Amino acid sequence: MPRSDTGDPETAAKSTSEARGDDAPVGESVEKVDGWGLVTGKARYTDDVPTDDALAAKVLRSPHAHARVRSIDTEAAETIAGVKAVLTHEDVPEDRFTRTGFPYPAPAPFDERVLNETVRFVGEPVAAVAARTAEAAAAAVDAIEVDYEPYDHVLDAHEAMGADAPTLHPEPYENPQENAAPERNVVCETRHEEGNVERGFEAADEVVEGEYETQAVHHLPMETNTTIAWVDDRRRLVLRTTTQVSHICRDKIARVFGLNRTDVRVVKPRVGGGFGVRQDTLPNQFIGAALALETGEKVRLKNDRKEDLHGAQTRHAQTVRVKTGVREDGTLTAMHVDVTSNTGAYGCHASAVLMNAAHEPLSVYPCENRLFTGRAVYTNVTPGGAMRGYGAVQGTFGIESHLDEVAAAIGMDPVELRRRNAVEEGDESFEPEYSESKRTLESVGVKECLERACETLGWADGPEEPADDRYQRGYGVALAMAKSGVPSSEFSRCNITLEDDGTLTVRVGVGDTGQGSETVMGQIAASVFGLGIESVHVKADDTDATPWDNGAYASSTTYISGNATEKAARDLAAKVRDLAAEWRGVAPDDVELADGEVRFPDGESMALERFASEAFQGIHGPKRRLTGTGKHHTALSPKPFAAQLAAVEVDTETGEFEVRRLVNAVDCGRAINPAGARGQVIGGAVMGLGQTVSEDLPLDDRGAPEFRGLRDYEVMHAPELPDIDTELVETDEPTGPFGAKSVGEVSILGPPAAIANAIHDAVGVRATELPITPETVWTALQEDRDR
Repeated sequence: MPRSDTGDPETAAKSTSEARGDDAPVGESVEKVDGWGLVTGKARYTDDVPTDDALAAKVLRSPHAHARVRSIDTEAAETIAGVKAVLTHEDVPEDRFTRTGFPYPAPAPFDERVLNETVRFVGEPVAAVAARTAEAAAAAVDAIEVDYEPYDHVLDAHEAMGADAPTLHPEPYENPQENAAPERNVVCETRHEEGNVERGFEAADEVVEGEYETQAVHHLPMETNTTIAWVDDRRRLVLRTTTQVSHICRDKIARVFGLNRTDVRVVKPRVGGGFGVRQDTLPNQFIGAALALETGEKVRLKNDRKEDLHGAQTRHAQTVRVKTGVREDGTLTAMHVDVTSNTGAYGCHASAVLMNAAHEPLSVYPCENRLFTGRAVYTNVTPGGAMRGYGAVQGTFGIESHLDEVAAAIGMDPVELRRRNAVEEGDESFEPEYSESKRTLESVGVKECLERACETLGWADGPEEPADDRYQRGYGVALAMAKSGVPSSEFSRCNITLEDDGTLTVRVGVGDTGQGSETVMGQIAASVFGLGIESVHVKADDTDATPWDNGAYASSTTYISGNATEKAARDLAAKVRDLAAEWRGVAPDDVELADGEVRFPDGESMALERFASEAFQGIHGPKRRLTGTGKHHTALSPKPFAAQLAAVEVDTETGEFEVRRLVNAVDCGRAINPAGARGQVIGGAVMGLGQTVSEDLPLDDRGAPEFRGLRDYEVMHAPELPDIDTELVETDEPTGPFGAKSVGEVSILGPPAAIANAIHDAVGVRATELPITPETVWTALQEDRDR
């Protein structure tokens, strides 16, 4: 597809000499710019910078799922030698806020404080201590005496809406969400219909219904949440911390503590994984800031793994009910998706995650009549938050599992059903009614992905059955769609300086959490000038040194920050051409930039290095130091697509099953860095596998975790992984930087349904609840045999 004229003068100014070329870094699998440091251990994470002079901080956490702090005695703790501060709810700002990592005010209720008088989940911070040593801090935490008034608690989202359930947030709060009913623990409730679903069901030959359950899981980044906070020599609050959204983190900290934005600085060193948990400003960061402000000293607060698992955010557990009408020829006549989402103790991301659960997966099938109903509900479990896949994991599991049941009802191959109904270019996505997003899709490669994946796996031939009929094999399929940023919400600005040796310094505020965003920004800037990636340095780790960027979430980085970077590079390139033309007395449009050279219409050229040096020295006139700027804010959010196929083998005697192969075909627009894109696809697929077959966060009846740490949390290990095939099905997104869309989240969506569908294909067992365990399969097999 050719790039369209967007009407943007910066885009229109692109000269043909700057058009993408085969020798440009864009499209090449260049090494990550931070790769050497990562593999040699030289990269410095938040806690790698020496903090010998820092106070050690510890947190006292609630043993109750729901209780009011009747009184709290800190006198004994404060007298322990070395203790510098003990903070409770009486010592922190009274105004409530949301930790949600979107720009103010954010689509979430303001329902929590730095430390709350009423605790709402086991593990919630109750008090915090800063002391000279970790031993003194721990002793002080032990010495704090808390008198709790226990309240009734509720863990199940459906029970939480009942008349007998305790109300978690009876007090009024700011920023209530759509149809909020706090007295019933409903954070928000929505209904969005296009067409008329009842009429659609009446027009169907078959109507199929199903219910699917997903569980809470943890992000499990390698680096636990850590904050080093201090007040600098200009009395500014500084946080060096693990975050995906350094500028939003700065704003939230400033708002909560009543500080000017310019009086807060957030430094983001290398970050050991994010996957969404770093999108929000977490208790670790608020408490670290509060202790630094209280003591005036440097404070180090680092969660251990158990604290992260028990008290940090999780994926929302959801119940997804789907009802579909279908004709015998496979035409979908109506779909109704109903979602109940368990948001836990606070409403962080409750609304946005709920919306994604249906709007993204339903967009894959643009049938005439679609209805989405849903609600997010408070309970006394660890708060749900942003996590890779952001609601669409849950919805895709429900809808894509359900579609196989629809195919079975009319006797059609499940791939053929999807082939006949999947979205195409020119169709409209199913967006929330309030969304300002342009709905017409311009780059859609989902059917190409489906065909490529089927060919790779050999879908048409079916699995080769093992010699022993105790084991049965099956294939399963799922389609998926994600987004490229939040429409009309994301904003990025980029500044680029042409240094006097012809290299580029790129300053952009998006955070690299290991996904390779600094490399991608470097490739985009380098490609405009025909430079190698080694000629570009990307600065992206400090709110003092970079312009505003919403940060790395919602798969926005390549599309939003990448567009800002491309615009800044082209703005700088235009200034180079203008100055070069002035020197030679020619028209700027006749000056070409390519291969690191400035080329003139008479055939002569000069290296960009020489051009920059002469401009800086003022050899041809006034001294010049050229810079370019770019910004990007848009109502668009182009969609990446994926087709994911799984091959499984099931032991019919024990219910044990093995995922033998997982094929991923992904449309991410043009891959800026194909190796990096494949890494993102594989990483997402592995997380999807974990959600499907092993990961879980069980609680006992009191709401206390039934797992101790990594010894009990069944994350996938490398030897357990199946063969994973990755196919990049490149399309050209006309509004993306060099034709790119996002790739970070779409591949996590399909594995749960693809594997569930493959198990059903193998042995006829329909798994409707995650994780799928051998016990689940074995029990279903026994029930079939007993009938």
